[in-house]
Amino acid sequence: MLTLQEKVVQKISGLSEDNLQFLLEMIERFMQSSSDEKEKNVISKRIGIAKGQKLYDDEYDFDEMNPEIAELFGGTG
Repeated sequence: MLTLQEKVVQKISGLSEDNLQFLLEMIERFMQSSSDEKEKNVISKRIGIAKGQKLYDDEYDFDEMNPEIAELFGGTG
């Protein structure tokens, strides 16, 4: 029977570089000991496709559609 470590290595051996990088980031986050450090990293790091990318325009108004959304859910907007 294979050791647990060998099983893990077999599972990840065929992954792409992007998937390996993602997995490594998850392992690093999981293994951090201090809860303060975890909170800091959750705020300061982004994972996956959004990492290092700006996904919206500086001029974008997140609250622009709030009245229409409120109306859809029975609010007064």
